[in-house]
Amino acid sequence: MEVCMRSKTLYLSDLDGTLLQNDATLSPYAVRELNRMIEKGLCFSISSARSTGTVIGILEGLRLNVPIALFNGVIYYDYNAAKFVRVMDIDPEAAAQAACIMEKYGLNNTMYTYRDQQLFACYTSLKTERERQFAAERSKFPQKKWRQVRSLSETAREERVVFFSMPGTKEKMDRIYEEMAKIPNLTLSYYLDTYEPLWYLEIQAGGVDKRLSIRVLRQMAGADRVVAFGDNHNDLAMAGEADVFCAVANATADVLNCADQVIPANTEDGVIRYLLDLESKGGW
Repeated sequence: MEVCMRSKTLYLSDLDGTLLQNDATLSPYAVRELNRMIEKGLCFSISSARSTGTVIGILEGLRLNVPIALFNGVIYYDYNAAKFVRVMDIDPEAAAQAACIMEKYGLNNTMYTYRDQQLFACYTSLKTERERQFAAERSKFPQKKWRQVRSLSETAREERVVFFSMPGTKEKMDRIYEEMAKIPNLTLSYYLDTYEPLWYLEIQAGGVDKRLSIRVLRQMAGADRVVAFGDNHNDLAMAGEADVFCAVANATADVLNCADQVIPANTEDGVIRYLLDLESKGGW
């Protein structure tokens, strides 16, 4: 991949609730303007909790010139070359303990493993219609394969686990969060989903979060400054690492409080408008 070097600033955006519209798509306006600005030298990338399975379709048409960070800084993916360039594993013992807690609370999915340029979404069963629909919608993407396993904890001891993602009611997830937080060598992200009234607990290796994604992508882009954009709790890690952290107007209260600047909401293409304003004042 030919990484842009003309700009010393990397602009790094979250997806859901930030760059995307409320229907989880990029507006045609955003695609057109981003491509035009990238062609002129803008260094732009993504840091998202999503996996390659859904991001590939969402970003279709974008001509990105910097790898993207997924799973909150776990995976670094060269979008143009369709290649994983860096993957951060969870400590095997920590992964096994986390899987045991999932089994204790009857959570049957989802634990992600990685092998030979392939991401696997592991589950023991898909009990609800929501779970079956979720898996069916994402099974069509070759970058992530759904795989039924006999036991999550056994699989965790045998394979490279990179990420856990589990939704539920706040009452249930609060209890699970408390137990997961006692396991060493893990990073936990816990927040209300952008689209549904569900709480998500996401788990990755200790020291791995969106703060790390800034450090890694800054180096990959050859940039010495980073301006980051976010809206939800898992974006707070970027606030302390970015040179400038912008919150969209629809962000949660804690994110708004940490922001250096508040920009228009995601539904108003706030990230794009911010970049266009910089362009009108002389560039990025």
